[in-house]
Amino acid sequence: MKVWVDITNAPHVHFFKGVIRELEKAGHEVLVTTREFDGLTGILDMYGFDYYVVGRHGGATLEGKLIAGTERMYRLSKLIVEEKPDLAIYKHSAEAPRVAFGLQIPSIGFVDNETAIAQNKLILPYTKLLLFPKAIDAYDLLKCGADPNGMRPVNGFSELAHLYGFRPDRRVLTELGVKRHGYIVMRTEPVKANYFNGPEKSVLEDVIPLLPDVPIVLFPRTEEQRARFERFDNVIMPERPVDSLSLLHYAKLMIGAGGTMNREAIALGTPTISTYPGRLLAVTRWLVEKGVKFHSTDPVKVAAMAERMMELNGSYRSYIRSVVSGFENPMNVILEEIETYEESGMFMAGLEGQSEAGNLGGYVGLDQGGNEEKRH
Repeated sequence: MKVWVDITNAPHVHFFKGVIRELEKAGHEVLVTTREFDGLTGILDMYGFDYYVVGRHGGATLEGKLIAGTERMYRLSKLIVEEKPDLAIYKHSAEAPRVAFGLQIPSIGFVDNETAIAQNKLILPYTKLLLFPKAIDAYDLLKCGADPNGMRPVNGFSELAHLYGFRPDRRVLTELGVKRHGYIVMRTEPVKANYFNGPEKSVLEDVIPLLPDVPIVLFPRTEEQRARFERFDNVIMPERPVDSLSLLHYAKLMIGAGGTMNREAIALGTPTISTYPGRLLAVTRWLVEKGVKFHSTDPVKVAAMAERMMELNGSYRSYIRSVVSGFENPMNVILEEIETYEESGMFMAGLEGQSEAGNLGGYVGLDQGGNEEKRH
């Protein structure tokens, strides 16, 4: 069977690397497509994957996104018509589901950001099987066009899949000049995302002065963000892609205004603070409720919690790992669904007559879903 994997964001390489490796071991042919964005090709090269670069990111403007997305869908269509894959899989790709739907290729999509409404409306109506974290209220996905009979909640979060084959490597510490458990990792806000409407100034700019004695490895998303943090003496900003999972594994603490690196840190058992300034994702709220993540946009509160987490580091790590050990890895779910489809020509939802749609992550009816939304 030929499986098409569309990878449109840097974290998606880590999400799909285990799926790709296991499919190849099972004798499947894997077709990987990507786009020019955020060092994607460098990460794919690091893992030794073969891939097609099709299109680019459209930038922060609506006009740019529309034109780039339209061009990419056209170019993908030509490639996929030629390659003829049997199955498509993707995570938050706006183009792959529509190409797959148009060519009647069954698809598996993973979505974990219910606030990316515009993007989800381009994905969910065209996705045959939708996988999503159980923390998300399915009502938010149904409103964007998801098929309730083609949905499967996963009792976990996507970054658990990132740990496939992971072995910590201390060379990244030498490369950046930091010591094991002697530094903090930070990540800035996703300013180019269509769902982000926060301020230009990062919350982290006011947190760093309150932690002057701790080396900080910071990952900006844009050159403008990089320029804003160059004034801090204790901040290190890598100039090229590094082994971020090993860096998070050996870090004392993670403080992030985004989502992916925060959840990677939690998957690794590293204490984590979220400083995202907008509406929190359902997964973030769920992890906060589980006690494995702290959230605040108040710099003083963030710094105080950082000091506490660094002081009681061992106990925090033990608790996080005990909670995470009970979660479901989405990589295993995807592979299970692919195996089922290969054997029967249907996904598990089809074999059962319906998915777990009657009990989807808190969804029990439209009225209750609407009330739940108002409480957010």
